[in-house]
Amino acid sequence: MVTDPVEVQRLSQLKEGENLAFRRYLHHHHHSDEPFHIIAAQVEKQMDCKTCANCCRQTLVTVSAEEIEKIAHYLCVDVVDVAHIYVDSGTLKNGVDGCVFLDENRCTIYDARPRVCREFPHLNGVKHSPATAMDAVCRRSALCPIVYNALEEYKHQVGFRGDSILR
Repeated sequence: MVTDPVEVQRLSQLKEGENLAFRRYLHHHHHSDEPFHIIAAQVEKQMDCKTCANCCRQTLVTVSAEEIEKIAHYLCVDVVDVAHIYVDSGTLKNGVDGCVFLDENRCTIYDARPRVCREFPHLNGVKHSPATAMDAVCRRSALCPIVYNALEEYKHQVGFRGDSILR
């Protein structure tokens, strides 16, 4: 299992062509996405996101007014202050090291984090076809070790051979 975010990004970039071929493969072969969800859940149990926090460094998080209120309540500050200090055009501000609420690999508002953060890496409960869902999964594979490892295992499980695209 690859856990280093830098290595995950490097390997994902090397596999961009393979991942495109895999999405095409899924479009022409009818595989259930249920095995992917099972794999993703197993991989997620083996990973500790706090050792990575790459999603907090690399993504923009949109927040609703309700989520801003929840953050304000959690921080015991006024909603207007949260919106002014931490939010820009409906998105949590990012600094040089990522999300404004990231401290090393720790979310300082973890119990009040926005829905998109709670649900990341968005691998469970996808209601699209495997091919459509894999578009999003492949895009996130460079960002998240959970996504990368689940995708690679799913390729193996459905019998996809990435090396065959090189021939």
